[in-house]
Amino acid sequence: MRTLDVGFKAHVESGATTLATCWKLTRADEVVLGFTDHDQRLSFDGTDYEPMHGLDGSETGSRLGAQVDTGEVVGVLHSEAISEADIAAGLYDGAMVETWRVNWREVSERLLLRCTTIGEIVREDGQFRAELRSGQQALNRVRGRIYSPLCDAVLGDARCTVSSLHPDFALGCDRRLATCRERFGNVANFRGFPHIPGNDFVLKYPRGGDALDGGALVG
Repeated sequence: MRTLDVGFKAHVESGATTLATCWKLTRADEVVLGFTDHDQRLSFDGTDYEPMHGLDGSETGSRLGAQVDTGEVVGVLHSEAISEADIAAGLYDGAMVETWRVNWREVSERLLLRCTTIGEIVREDGQFRAELRSGQQALNRVRGRIYSPLCDAVLGDARCTVSSLHPDFALGCDRRLATCRERFGNVANFRGFPHIPGNDFVLKYPRGGDALDGGALVG
């Protein structure tokens, strides 16, 4: 539950509010930009929030769990603020966005609604449409390697090391240990985990004649 500043809470409960939305955008190169849907410049915490014609933010619902909450902000491309060239150069990829609700008559009365990062940006008809992703997005990102019996290298890359001049290179690789060993003789660089039991292991049961000697399940 959010704790509202006493002044902001009183203003909201008054029934006659003067509220505006402000967005503070911090790029990876530490450039900070401020925008507001109010018709006058607002300033607080050392950042000036410039009125940006046509700027509009969608509602973002907060959900429990690890689902990714998303919203978006739409605005007109301005060469002096957010230009098409800067977007194309990737300067806004992953930028941090703070969304504030502010009493424009008294900017000390404000509430930080959410902190998000910029995801996909679409440019069309002189406008930009930026997706705002919540912090849960980082939890959905694939990091590191996946444990799999198959090799996760690409045939011929630096991790595989098989030369494109190999006589069987054109046959390709199905990423199995047996193929790596018999076709390319490259087991030393196999990037899978063939000896980890798969999902079918839970269905196995001992049978007469099985070699239950603690050895590898995969030859």
